[in-house]
Amino acid sequence: MITPTRTSLAASDPRGFTLVETLVAIAIIMIAIVGPYYSVQQAITASAIARDQLIASSLAQEGAEYVYYRRDSNFLAGSSWLSGLSACQGTYGCTVDPSANAVAACSSSGCAVLKLNTSNLYTYSGSYPATKFTRTVKIQTVSSTEVRVTVTVTWSTEHNSYTVDVVENLYNWL
Repeated sequence: MITPTRTSLAASDPRGFTLVETLVAIAIIMIAIVGPYYSVQQAITASAIARDQLIASSLAQEGAEYVYYRRDSNFLAGSSWLSGLSACQGTYGCTVDPSANAVAACSSSGCAVLKLNTSNLYTYSGSYPATKFTRTVKIQTVSSTEVRVTVTVTWSTEHNSYTVDVVENLYNWL
């Protein structure tokens, strides 16, 4: 007589999963979901930083161009080539506002934060919303006919501080 052997019900029952199989399946699903989510998060952060760097670079270049404009305007008016820019030659630098044609000295606590007006122009005047960008212009004398213009734009994104500097030499070409 042949006696039947008993097999485990769990090993021969194809109707369900064991706890280990369920945990492995959940782990695989989590990896499949979290991986792309993390990649998208990193791409969005990198995009925001790149956008802010582009804005900061443009603001820094605008600051340098405004100093050029003042030099050229002074020449046409018959004034000293650095007239109106003495605040930028101080220890703390200055702010330049091309939309208001204004130059103002910065204090020891730093320069004012730029504002964004309704025409999407960056300015210091008016009660417009503040941005995250601060622009500082410093002018250092190199010789009697040459100065070094340094425009620094600083901001914070994702709890990290960033800086863009534009350094150019300006000459009294008269």
